[in-house]
Amino acid sequence: MLDKLITESTNYLIYNQVIDEEHRDVYEYGFHILYINIIDIVSIAIIALLFGTVPQTIVYHVSFILLRNTAGGYHAKTHLRCFMISTAIFLMSLFIVSWVASPILSISLACLSALFIWAKAPVEHENNPMSMEKYNHMKILSRTFSVIFLCLVFLINIFMDVSLRWVAMSLALGMASQTMLLFAAIAQTLRNRKTT
Repeated sequence: MLDKLITESTNYLIYNQVIDEEHRDVYEYGFHILYINIIDIVSIAIIALLFGTVPQTIVYHVSFILLRNTAGGYHAKTHLRCFMISTAIFLMSLFIVSWVASPILSISLACLSALFIWAKAPVEHENNPMSMEKYNHMKILSRTFSVIFLCLVFLINIFMDVSLRWVAMSLALGMASQTMLLFAAIAQTLRNRKTT
């Protein structure tokens, strides 16, 4: 069904002379990315609304996405697998945020995640190699974001009202989720090296 929607969208642009036929592949790829992102966002929004965790979802995804875009990490081979893994990690994080408001846990997760990101990020994907300049830029950004989130977790747990500890936990879990993907990517790289 998605393939049909992508083809029809591209055909519409070609028919209305917005694009040339020779650029079909580029626009089909663009529509594919667009529609996959829309599906992901709508799914996350539905889950957040069903569980009544919209604020937690927003805070979690702010830390996760900023680190994901700068630290790199594991990429599934198919979108379905990516969707399933991301959703499972997200649901596990929502469960923890909803039931655990432990400052010790959020500070521990944030500290361990920041240390791992500081030491190992960024991890590049084989399909998207980085120049040394980009690698250094991503390293600075991922370290900066991890330190900012770590400081926020500390400040919220120490100086803010107890009722706001979910913010610290959401930030810490976003960091921990990204750290799991970094660890998975490193493990996959090591496994691939052993088999070659």
